[in-house]
Amino acid sequence: MNTQKQQPESAGDWERDGVELVWRRVYGPWLVTARCPVAAPFNGPSDLSIKLNVGGPDTAEILRLMDEALETDGIPASLLRQIPMAQIKADARAALAVQEDRAMNGPYPVPARCQTEEDYALLVAELARMRATGTTAPQGELANRLGIGKATMSERIKRSKELGLWDGQRITEKASAILNQWHRDQEGE
Repeated sequence: MNTQKQQPESAGDWERDGVELVWRRVYGPWLVTARCPVAAPFNGPSDLSIKLNVGGPDTAEILRLMDEALETDGIPASLLRQIPMAQIKADARAALAVQEDRAMNGPYPVPARCQTEEDYALLVAELARMRATGTTAPQGELANRLGIGKATMSERIKRSKELGLWDGQRITEKASAILNQWHRDQEGE
């Protein structure tokens, strides 16, 4: 069996299952499942499983899939290499954003220089928005967009944590309050 070049048989979209989102994709006789708890303090999957997925009414198909599984003598290493973890994580962030209504429309107007708590709140809100919409390296992309170095971005994120606006993964209640006021001010203009 040549699992390296084999295309998945299904699209593998995220679906809600109780308190978690579940992603499934079939690769030949194998079912790959990723689970992402909605309330976890991070935005990626916490569980990945691979199971033999042989069954159904079609005897010929069952025999074909069993032969394929027997040929590899269990889960093949090539299957592990083709599991798109970066894409799974990016899609999980986007799916969580939809589940929690966290996806925002356009980017926040992060100033080139952060001086006030509002500036830092806009910074972390933009980082959260970028993560929620599938950006795999939001700090680097935002640093490039602002024309600053990665070290400067890291210092701003550190300062955001010191101000109590960012917990390392999500914006805090304090940042949310500042952003709510910012939104109200924008609507008033």
